[in-house]
Amino acid sequence: MIERFYQDMDSATLAAAQGLEAALAILPIAAIEAHGPHLPLGTDSIIAEHMLARAAATLPADWPVTILPCLPVGLSPEHAAFAGTLSLSAETALALLSGLSQDLRRSGFRRLLFLSSHGGNMPVLDLAAMAARQEGMLATVANWQRFGLPAGLVPASESAYGIHGGAVETALMLAFRPDLVRRAAIAHFPSLQTTLEGEAELLRAHGRLGFAWAAQDLHPEGVVGDARLADAAMGEAIAAHQVAGLTALAGDLLAFDLARLRAGPPRP
Repeated sequence: MIERFYQDMDSATLAAAQGLEAALAILPIAAIEAHGPHLPLGTDSIIAEHMLARAAATLPADWPVTILPCLPVGLSPEHAAFAGTLSLSAETALALLSGLSQDLRRSGFRRLLFLSSHGGNMPVLDLAAMAARQEGMLATVANWQRFGLPAGLVPASESAYGIHGGAVETALMLAFRPDLVRRAAIAHFPSLQTTLEGEAELLRAHGRLGFAWAAQDLHPEGVVGDARLADAAMGEAIAAHQVAGLTALAGDLLAFDLARLRAGPPRP
């Protein structure tokens, strides 16, 4: 049986492990970036760390799932105007992720979940997943937010507009690291998205027909949403809901028949 945390295994044990094709490797990636006046630079990394710890305790003990160390810095060019933001280039991020997936493939893994706690990582993760597929892997990309929110917990408007430093992230930080939340600075940070919905027929700041935005385009402080709605109880409910979603996805990935990943037609 493989260890729940990848770094807890030794090389000899991993080399001797049987049936790694049936196991799932989870590769988390986060971000270090500005999150407004009320949240720390490490918000995405802190959320990832705590969510993964809860997931590790929740996943059935007999499931062959291993969680790699979280990559703390991701792709954050949209926050570059704000002090403290760290960002990989797209080229560096893709090379890093593709290299790690190749290492996992050489070790015998064929099931890989790229799991992000920062929305800006998703485009490069999609490319990394396709590169992993070319290596014969079942590669999936997820963001914690894709697991949704408990019904009725967060107003629909906040779910739509509060995409960075709003109620959801503030609530999770109040649940995980309340000592790092600057409560006096918690506020409502209206998004340009609301203005565009009243002005433009189709164009939006983000979504299906969004433009490439920098954080200051959405709000001068680089954060959007009504953080005043957040409390620790909301954060606990969100965490439980999204960890349950991850558990369900992990079960699906473990059950997937790898024979469905077909080789291409023979080349002349």
